Amino acid sequence: MTYLFDDIVPYVGTDTFKLGDNLESIRKVLKQNKVPFNQSVDPNKGCEPEIPWTFIEIDDSITLCFVKDVLFEIVFENRFEGKLNNGVRIGTDMSEVKRVDDTLEYNDDDEDFISRQGYWIVDDIDTGKVNTITVFLPEVDEPNFFKYEWVEKYLKRSKGERS
Repeated sequence: MTYLFDDIVPYVGTDTFKLGDNLESIRKVLKQNKVPFNQSVDPNKGCEPEIPWTFIEIDDSITLCFVKDVLFEIVFENRFEGKLNNGVRIGTDMSEVKRVDDTLEYNDDDEDFISRQGYWIVDDIDTGKVNTITVFLPEVDEPNFFKYEWVEKYLKRSKGERS
């Protein structure tokens, strides 16, 4: 399993981990390939609605984020060696990122960079290099994301149905 070198595709995921996949299918792949992982749950107490999020952390390099058992976001960091189609990877100098992606904008609220190409970047202020890359389902950017009505289409897809 070469997931640490997979290409990162915004709104899709990687060859190994597809956004929209369900939690159980990803756990099954990890177990079959003897990939150690840690799973945790954030109960989201105080949020409206209080829908827990599940996280799977792999090799100090990938965090898979689920809501209602649907993979909606993947965070790449540290030891992950794959790259976006524009060549950006963990450790890329931010001046290079800005050169290859002119849609990149700083987000003061989350203190990260948002690309209209479908990913977020957090940089290390001291080194000026990419610290994390996050890809996500298109619904994450929609105002009604936290109503979770979008989840149903992915649950149907994972059962082999078409919506």
